[in-house]
Amino acid sequence: MRIDCHIHTTYGEVTQEAFLSRLDQAGVDGGIVFSQSPSRLSGSDISPKERIENVLEWTKGHKWLFPFYFIDPTGETAMDEVDLAASMGIKGFKIICSTHYPSDPRAVPVYQHIANKGLPILFHSGILYDGKNASGNYNKPTEFEVLLSIDNLRFALAHVSWPWTDECIAVYGKFNNSLKKGGDRAATAEMFIDICPGTPFIYRKDMLEKLLLTGYDIEDNVLWGVDSNANDYGADYALRIYEFDDKAFDDLQISREVKNKIYYENVLRFLGVSK
Repeated sequence: MRIDCHIHTTYGEVTQEAFLSRLDQAGVDGGIVFSQSPSRLSGSDISPKERIENVLEWTKGHKWLFPFYFIDPTGETAMDEVDLAASMGIKGFKIICSTHYPSDPRAVPVYQHIANKGLPILFHSGILYDGKNASGNYNKPTEFEVLLSIDNLRFALAHVSWPWTDECIAVYGKFNNSLKKGGDRAATAEMFIDICPGTPFIYRKDMLEKLLLTGYDIEDNVLWGVDSNANDYGADYALRIYEFDDKAFDDLQISREVKNKIYYENVLRFLGVSK
């Protein structure tokens, strides 16, 4: 079984049957599906409610499709949008820090509000292909250390923060260490790493080796994904990613038990749902 943790949508006609057919061609059983991005990123004025309704249409009636709401945590209505999304059945949130640091004081209370509802956040991290916008510094892994202060948050950094993959792994080590420490200085936020590209193939096996074999307690916190779009899901590309990763796992002597965690069990734990 495989669940793709990173699927975008473009607002418009919902063609769920075709989407499911392409997932089947890729050998993918389900996924996390993001709503259309907020107006700050997309340039459109589609309302939050319309974007939520659209992603719910993409995922409706399917056990292994999980709708996420793509939110701007610095927006004036962000708190209300969290409440609306949660009330309508959204299972988590997607955030890209394209014009602000993760520690922006407008955003931090929104993270806590999401965590209080028991819902996860999947952040973009690493270089961001967003045209002329100079956004790289906003998305370096150490900028996400602010999340240590968010009680009971489950969050993931996507793309292993390419090209700062070593830094991403080190930041994971800090979060994991703090989570296990206990006492007054311990954090309760839990970090996951989304391994969707990101990384060009020439770097990818090296990244996977460092991620899985550095010695951190990581096997329960890695999420597999492709970074495609539900409107035209790239089945051939998804297969290429899977075949590359699966061979790399075999070369690294990763057990079937751990591979199952990476391909689907960890994302269910991230979502807080049972098998």
